[in-house]
Amino acid sequence: MHITNIDFTNFSPNMLFCVKGIRQDKENTHSHNHMEIAYIISGKAIFNIDNVSYDVEEGDIVFINPEQTHYGMPVSTEKPSLEFFMGFSNFKFNNMIENTLFLNEYPIIKTTASSRKKFLNLIDFITEENNLEQTGKDFMLQSYLTQFILLAIREKQQENNIASESKKSNISKEMLSYFHEHFAEKISLEQIAKNLYLSPFYISKVFKEEIGETPINYLIKVRLENAKDLLLKNKDLSIKEISSIVGYEDAYHFSKSFKKYYGLSPVEYKKLHIS
Repeated sequence: MHITNIDFTNFSPNMLFCVKGIRQDKENTHSHNHMEIAYIISGKAIFNIDNVSYDVEEGDIVFINPEQTHYGMPVSTEKPSLEFFMGFSNFKFNNMIENTLFLNEYPIIKTTASSRKKFLNLIDFITEENNLEQTGKDFMLQSYLTQFILLAIREKQQENNIASESKKSNISKEMLSYFHEHFAEKISLEQIAKNLYLSPFYISKVFKEEIGETPINYLIKVRLENAKDLLLKNKDLSIKEISSIVGYEDAYHFSKSFKKYYGLSPVEYKKLHIS
């Protein structure tokens, strides 16, 4: 995602509300017709956006676009998260839908340590200004909100540009190594991305560019190749046992994938090569 040629004569985001609070309970699923940003000041929480759950922690920025169903909940009631929310509208960037940011992209930005102080300072300025009834309050809030949005965009662009060609290669190599070492486990692209301090959307894109196929398809291939070896070398193992060993929870799904990949079911393949 690249934002260029911002026309500030048409960029006048309108602050609808801002609030800082501790998340102690799960909120009801809801949506709204404005843009919302949440900044995690401290602690950890879970945000579910359009039925996808995201783990967030201190320094993360969450983007919730208009009409997206969502809710937040604490990871632990003993250590609730402190969060800052802003709702706003009346803005548009050249290559985005009106009143949206990063639609269809990974909705979480993991800010750098150097930028967190800037965000926290802006939150303090916004909170203080919002609590005062002084001349030009709306313009001051708009100014701080604009800075917050643009800083967030810079963080997003830095995240997208962080990997040079050599770093992209390293990302792919780490993912390849992880798939081959952990194929038998339940693998989460989100967890891999978190370990690499990048977004799942980004590492998936890099992997496809470098390897030529999606991470999911590659993982399936690794699992099925290992299953093929088990079929030939371990005659006493059942199809269900083999499917479980290579990371499939459902033997039927495993057999279906195996036949799609090799043209034969596991039973047919075993009979053909062992008899």
